[in-house]
Amino acid sequence: MAGVTGADDPVAVTVGGEVATAGQSIGPYPDPDFKQLDSWVAIHADNTATFYVGKTDCGQGTGTAFRQMMSDELDIAYADTNLVMGSTDVTPDQGGSGGSDAIQRDGWPMRRVAAEARRVLLEMASEKFGVPVEQLDVSAAVIALKSDPSRTVTYAELIGDQRFNVTLRGDDIDAVSGVADVKPVEDLRIVGQSPQRYDIPPKVDGSLTWAVDVKLPGMVHARNVKPPVVGATLRSFDESSIRDLPGFIQVVSKGNYLAVVCEREEQAIDAARRLRVDWNEPNAAPFPTSDELYAYMRSVTPTSSADPRVVGNPEEALASAAQVIEAEYDFPFQGHTALGPAHALADPSDDQMTIYSNDMKSYGMRNGIAEFLGMPRDHVRVVWMEGAQAYGRTAADDAGFEAAFLAKELGRPVRMQWMREEESAWDTKGPAFTFRLRGGLDARGELIALEYDAQSADYNHVGYNEVETVLISQLIGTRLPTPNRGRGATPSHMYAVPNRRMTTQVVRLPLIWETPLRTGNLRDPNGPQVTFAFESFIDELAAAAKTDPVEFRMKLLNRGTDDDSGFKRARSIATVRAAADTYGWDRRPSPKPLAAGPILTGRGVGDSFRS
Repeated sequence: MAGVTGADDPVAVTVGGEVATAGQSIGPYPDPDFKQLDSWVAIHADNTATFYVGKTDCGQGTGTAFRQMMSDELDIAYADTNLVMGSTDVTPDQGGSGGSDAIQRDGWPMRRVAAEARRVLLEMASEKFGVPVEQLDVSAAVIALKSDPSRTVTYAELIGDQRFNVTLRGDDIDAVSGVADVKPVEDLRIVGQSPQRYDIPPKVDGSLTWAVDVKLPGMVHARNVKPPVVGATLRSFDESSIRDLPGFIQVVSKGNYLAVVCEREEQAIDAARRLRVDWNEPNAAPFPTSDELYAYMRSVTPTSSADPRVVGNPEEALASAAQVIEAEYDFPFQGHTALGPAHALADPSDDQMTIYSNDMKSYGMRNGIAEFLGMPRDHVRVVWMEGAQAYGRTAADDAGFEAAFLAKELGRPVRMQWMREEESAWDTKGPAFTFRLRGGLDARGELIALEYDAQSADYNHVGYNEVETVLISQLIGTRLPTPNRGRGATPSHMYAVPNRRMTTQVVRLPLIWETPLRTGNLRDPNGPQVTFAFESFIDELAAAAKTDPVEFRMKLLNRGTDDDSGFKRARSIATVRAAADTYGWDRRPSPKPLAAGPILTGRGVGDSFRS
């Protein structure tokens, strides 16, 4: 994604396959106008096309899917297209990645604008040939007369390297469209095929240059010096302890934030380890221990509590049940840690700020860094590039802010990279949960009552690059007037239990700022925790009823679900059946009688509508 050359050479930075020269684009960088067709599609003189989309690819291959959809609507060969994603100065702001809905939601405006580009090109060809559009055929970026297929014109001959200058309709980016309709499904030829993902070969053969590899002339390297224990505050540091080390440039400090900057990366690592720092460490740990965490969460007063969702009379039904089954489940904090540590490169040239990053929400990063540094938003741009990812908020947010802060302080490009141990300790976490469930079975083993009680650790510490949620900002001293209180979670769909109570609460740990337990989205926010506990309990109910756990679910699903359309119920029944059949599920009650020997085996089923 980024070419690396000699220190004094210009640096080619490739974004989604499209090449520009680093530093070539001089700010300011206004938002590309999503109502202009040229913000989405460009036709080149060689009869290829480039698509500009406001998403990022976190490894799922969505970039390939975007190219397929837009190529199909434009009637151009997939191989003759290119894609630029997530770079704030050249792509419309579609928010970056998140929500696991890029194809089903964000794909629609991409399809509509590509369809409009095709319509405009057909109108241009109609004028050139002097015939109605209906008398034209188009395929692979070539338009031909139906009456005389030898008479053709290419997209490049019509508009190659020129602008469309077409204004689109729609009040927001999700609704943007032109005059043209998208193709009906039966007319799609590229969608539904499986072209080779364009990003895989360079990743496999090592030719891809990642965000972590970018080099700029005059670039220096930085490393953080984090507090040795949570809750420690910075008293002082002794710069003389590292001043004579090779390549040393500067120690940068503000509040409890501390970093060293050196000419080379290995020099910054060494200096960060050797810097003598006096930290004021707390007398007592600001968190309960791992052994005490869940008891603390169950006992502390919640910061927020949703009104219980009650159906029927669960208390009365439980009192009359032939069997009452109770269980508690605990789910720990879960690190978002990506395969590679967080990193970013920030360039403050020309009183602008350019950040090279793999952050999945580059537009939020641009807005947050502009606010953090007190710069106009159009003086900041984020160039999105490939990098190690996790399905959720990673420390790439933090590294981008830190690199930009240091670049502004030093007035030269600064590359920040976290250490692996730093990433494991200080990256964002999926919140811990505790659950308490009770279920009542009647004499026939039918589930007649259910109580669900969940406590989650304070959620939403980490947002979308808002200044107060980023670690460097908190270390410097930024605080929200009222900290986010987060939200609890219930199962994605509810079996038709006639009497039930669903209660969710959010609890807060003693330290909420400058903490390595900052919580945030970790793919399907809260879903793994909830599904683990709830579906495990359904298995326990099936065991108590002496019923096969798949069949137990089928009976519940056949009663209906909270989804009035029946969509979830029908898909759940079909999916669970297919999974069981494919696996070769042994239809019997669980568990098996304990076998002799030291090895025990078990099985479980889970059914959840989550992304």
